[in-house]
Amino acid sequence: MPRAAAIALAIVVVSVFLSPLQRELYVGDETKYTEVVREMRAGSFFLPTLNGTPFTHKPPLHFWLVDLLTYPFGVYSIWPFVLPSLAAFVLLLWLMHRMAGPLAAFVCGTSLMLWGSAQTARMDVSFTALLALAAWMVERFFAGERRALLIAAIATGLAFLVKGPMAPVIVIALFAFEALRRRGAPRGNYALAVAIILVIPLLWLVPAVMIGGEPFWREIFYKQTVGRAVGAWVHRSPPWFYIVRAPATLAPWFFLLIASIVAIYKRRDERGKFAVSWILAVLVPYTVLSSKLDVYMIAMLPAVALAIARGAEELWGKRANLVMLGVFALAGIAGFVVHGKGPDGALLALPRVRVLFALLVLLSFAAIVVTLRSTLTMSTFATGLVPVLAFAYAAVALTPLANDLASTRPLVNALLRAHVAPEDAALYVCPHLWVRDMPPALARARQVDTDDLRALHPPPRLIVARRKDADAIADVLRGYHKVDELRMIGKWFDVYER
Repeated sequence: MPRAAAIALAIVVVSVFLSPLQRELYVGDETKYTEVVREMRAGSFFLPTLNGTPFTHKPPLHFWLVDLLTYPFGVYSIWPFVLPSLAAFVLLLWLMHRMAGPLAAFVCGTSLMLWGSAQTARMDVSFTALLALAAWMVERFFAGERRALLIAAIATGLAFLVKGPMAPVIVIALFAFEALRRRGAPRGNYALAVAIILVIPLLWLVPAVMIGGEPFWREIFYKQTVGRAVGAWVHRSPPWFYIVRAPATLAPWFFLLIASIVAIYKRRDERGKFAVSWILAVLVPYTVLSSKLDVYMIAMLPAVALAIARGAEELWGKRANLVMLGVFALAGIAGFVVHGKGPDGALLALPRVRVLFALLVLLSFAAIVVTLRSTLTMSTFATGLVPVLAFAYAAVALTPLANDLASTRPLVNALLRAHVAPEDAALYVCPHLWVRDMPPALARARQVDTDDLRALHPPPRLIVARRKDADAIADVLRGYHKVDELRMIGKWFDVYER
């Protein structure tokens, strides 16, 4: 069993390093973060900016790490952007192994949302690893280790500086749930712990406010903090949002988690109940917020892994895994049966995509055999490896295809075809440019809004505009003619030349 656990964990760790070998950064947060880093290198290191305006969406610790890594690797290498997440993923698995053994580490690492995020330029895995360290220290504090409270505070303060004020909210909620469950809390230096949590982010925030002034303060406090909590500027979702989506966000461990929680309370497992408190400490605060995104639940996945490691029982655990494997097998079969429409639908018929579906079916049936003939632990290893191995194949065989669909390569190629100086190009409702082999000069192509475009004198020689937004600048485009078009992230963009 130790050898099987070691092999399974090694496969999981190796698998997250496959896609960065080929992939580009994809349109959305990843390409936006590349522009933040470019501007940091141009002189805005302490107070990161985006298009010259202070970037208030996230604190700067993650961007500082990425920026520093660009010096040995370069701005147009993917490694500076993904190494923080990859390192945090390995650290998180080590923490889970220390907390509850190899099964907990494996379940955590094969949670698909966490596994996928480990390969991105986002900061969610770093945030989750720091929260896991804080949660572990909270558990040890309740067990009588007084200095653990201060370590938890340091981890929470660093998590605050990675992704914002939800870090102390989650840790304080965990502490409160445990104090209620245990009907009391140990004595400790709570004042110092709170001070540490606040001082770490304030060491950056106070000078940043002094540099950015009142507009920066209003943006970071009223919009990014209060606005996210009580407003609906991102989107409005019902309170049951995360419950309804749990089968997907917790895949492939949703059914096993349910069976494990039932077993925890049947056996009155104290450590399992701590895991449930940890789950609630993430779920409840994020449910209260009006802004809800699936990715927020990554912070809950280590708690899910701990609950499964503590609570899974042989009979119901294996039945839960069989249900999940049945879902995987049906998904693979559906890939052969369902025929989509349009350019995206045609992708399903490609031979290399069909291999992915076939692999999903074959691996699912192999894991079903393991589940029926072996122990729950081996069944869990087999179940977790099904999607990891299937997506590892995708990382090797399908990444070039994904690059054409989801990166800015089509836009970069269109600009290169136009043979226009980057300073003479304006990008209207377009993502920030980044591909591995991009000429650095292309970063000087201007991101513009409607007012910017109308104010440019002389007008740009080239305009690239998202097709559905072109009507808003119809008056500007009267002096241009369409010379090219491209499709990116499922949307059409047109290229106009004056």
